[in-house]
Amino acid sequence: MAEKREQWGSRLGFILASLGMAVGTGNIWRFPRVAGTNDGGAFLIAYLVANLIWAVPLLMMEMVMGKTTRFGTVGAFRDFIDRKSTWLGAWVGFTCLAIMFYYAVIMGWALRYFVYAVSGVIKAGVDSEALWNGFIGNPSQTILFHFIAILIGGFIVYRGVQGGLEKANKIMIPSLFICLLIAAIWAIAKPNAILGLDYLFVPKWASLGKADVWLNAFTQSAWSTGAGWALIATYAVYMKENEDIGVNSFMIVLGDASAAILAGMCVLPTVFALSATPDAAMEALKAGNTGLTFIYLAKLFPTMPGGQLVAAIFFLALTLAALSSLLPMIEVGVRNFMDAGFDRKKATIIISIGGFLLGVPSAYSVEFLNNQDMVWGVGLLISGLIYAYAAYKYGIDRTRNEIINKTSDIYVGKWWNYCIGLFPVMFAIIFGWWVWQSYTWYPDTWWNPLETYSPGTMVVQWVVSAVIWIILNNWLASWIKGSSPQLEALNIGAGIKEGK
Repeated sequence: MAEKREQWGSRLGFILASLGMAVGTGNIWRFPRVAGTNDGGAFLIAYLVANLIWAVPLLMMEMVMGKTTRFGTVGAFRDFIDRKSTWLGAWVGFTCLAIMFYYAVIMGWALRYFVYAVSGVIKAGVDSEALWNGFIGNPSQTILFHFIAILIGGFIVYRGVQGGLEKANKIMIPSLFICLLIAAIWAIAKPNAILGLDYLFVPKWASLGKADVWLNAFTQSAWSTGAGWALIATYAVYMKENEDIGVNSFMIVLGDASAAILAGMCVLPTVFALSATPDAAMEALKAGNTGLTFIYLAKLFPTMPGGQLVAAIFFLALTLAALSSLLPMIEVGVRNFMDAGFDRKKATIIISIGGFLLGVPSAYSVEFLNNQDMVWGVGLLISGLIYAYAAYKYGIDRTRNEIINKTSDIYVGKWWNYCIGLFPVMFAIIFGWWVWQSYTWYPDTWWNPLETYSPGTMVVQWVVSAVIWIILNNWLASWIKGSSPQLEALNIGAGIKEGK
């Protein structure tokens, strides 16, 4: 198929698109909120550890799968492992799309605040909490901006790789970093802002003994870097044959962490600077308000010279950041439909319509959005286990030596083997620890599937998804057309050897 011959025009294009995938609302909207509710400095340590031992190795494995199979998630797992494992690719792909359903809603929020800034609504004296509550409590507004977000994202993906994705990210990512840097410098200069920096960078060591800090850190790492989403695996389908894997993975994680820390340096000092007392600031952070970034930055910008312009630039950058991450989410679905014989335009229309309709519940209810964020955010860790299983099936050491190091600009040592091999142990410890603490803290509701943040709601939704894809496994294996010629040449993958 002609679509499969699409490639990135340059390495810079791939790296910027990958950074665009990673750097998004996960950094600006999610990181400050999650860091704020999880004791700041302790969370930051756990987050950086998660980046090194989870995100970097996992991104490498995603690139291996996409680059060697030239298929989206469904075809990649069918050919790299075996036909019986096709459903694993469907589970991974759906997990990404489940996040996309509510992610477009968040992009809609950013777009709405850009309109507020341009129209002069964000100004001195505005009640930023009332502004947020008025918008978020108006379903007609939230659904409208959700629709606009999907429409914009779908249009760019409709244009293709070089014509849409690559060109858009060459503009969006540098703009975002410039806006973040300006906002962070201004926030830090305000009175009492140093308390926010202390909160972010000075750890409470006892907090490292809390399971929820580690679970949220690993989830944030996966959510923010894209590790386990299959976004990089899908982008890797369009990599050139000699494209690096090792350095690219480190650059993506480094760039993403830099953006997250910059966002934290912008939002958390602002909360302390604009709160009546340090205790009030702590109360605001611990509340975990979904609108934390929107509420406090809408207070910050009117205090700046040219605040309306800065607010407009910042919320435009936030919109672009959200868009740069929304694009590969749409592409995950589109790539799988293209592998099944659909052309890019039809596939994009199908995924965009589905994304809008299935995102409406999150646009209607913030409580539902919070539930989906928890369920599928932690679900990314399951996806990480699935990619580790793929490495195990082929051979972890063989994967590193025969595929990763074949084109990497740096030598990837055996540390990668240990990280991938220990994925199940890391997940079992962190998730099991959190479930146990949930049971001891909330004995009456810990397993209630109707509770927003309970282990029960996660497991029930994960199992339902898995059962559906297991039932459809054989149909999915046949739905994907053709096989992976590169795998055939390398004699990789039980799926190829079985013949389809």
